[in-house]
Amino acid sequence: MTTAINRRIVDLTVLVALVMANSSVAQNDPWTGTWRGNLTTPQGATTEISLTIAPSQGGYLGVIVGFTPNTEIRLTTVEINGPVVTLGAATKTRFGPLSFLYQLTNSEQGLSGEGHLTLGEHSFEVSLELTRARRADVPQPQIEPSISYFSGTWDFEYTGGEFPPLSAGTRSGTVSFETMPHGPFVQGSVTGEVFGEPYAESLTIGFDEAAGSVLWHEQLSNGRNLIAVGNWSSPIAINFLTIPMSADSDMFILRRMIHTPSETAFSVVDEFSVNGEPFRRLGSGFYTKTNGTNLPD
Repeated sequence: MTTAINRRIVDLTVLVALVMANSSVAQNDPWTGTWRGNLTTPQGATTEISLTIAPSQGGYLGVIVGFTPNTEIRLTTVEINGPVVTLGAATKTRFGPLSFLYQLTNSEQGLSGEGHLTLGEHSFEVSLELTRARRADVPQPQIEPSISYFSGTWDFEYTGGEFPPLSAGTRSGTVSFETMPHGPFVQGSVTGEVFGEPYAESLTIGFDEAAGSVLWHEQLSNGRNLIAVGNWSSPIAINFLTIPMSADSDMFILRRMIHTPSETAFSVVDEFSVNGEPFRRLGSGFYTKTNGTNLPD
């Protein structure tokens, strides 16, 4: 029994080391960082905006600020094609639906380009000129890694393929976390819909603040158990790797990154590997706290 436990501890330690290795980001990334500048309408009106781009597993995530003070709008599209990035988003405001699509070119002078913006029933073309903020000028994320971060109720939307045993596919719903007594753990219950049918899952998250280590145990709707270890030493992201799961003579591993840009929103990007093959994109999700205020006023 002792030998088995020791072997399990060694396995988990190796997985944690792999996760920590994957969390490093290249310092010379031409896109990562905060970009500041102006959005200009054809009439000459300007709005100061701030764009932050961060790497995810196999791609990029982003948020933009400026349409409403202190309000982040999550980018639903961040596509890189050579020196050009395409950015898109859609959200709700008190003035009606807001959506935009920009194409910006990365040059020595910064990011610049054109785009189309729709607010309510009004649509117009815009131009953008952004320069990369110096690191000392960039407000650093204020999220303090803590198990209490998850406490509360979150609405979510997840988009991805149906891929047993790892994922039931595109789904939406609510997850509620409650603090467990006598330890740094929260217990969550998920209720939602997948392909129009109700489904339920449960999960437990534990966090060792001193070590920066995270344990994630999720009981999926198909009855399988997903167990992952992660590293939360960064204030902006948690990186996970699951213990291998066997199904139909194949071995599956899930790699997950949770991006934590604010107290009221986080995003998830999942990748998977089968039988040691290269990781492929599985899906992504966005979670918003129901008592938060992420939408513009």
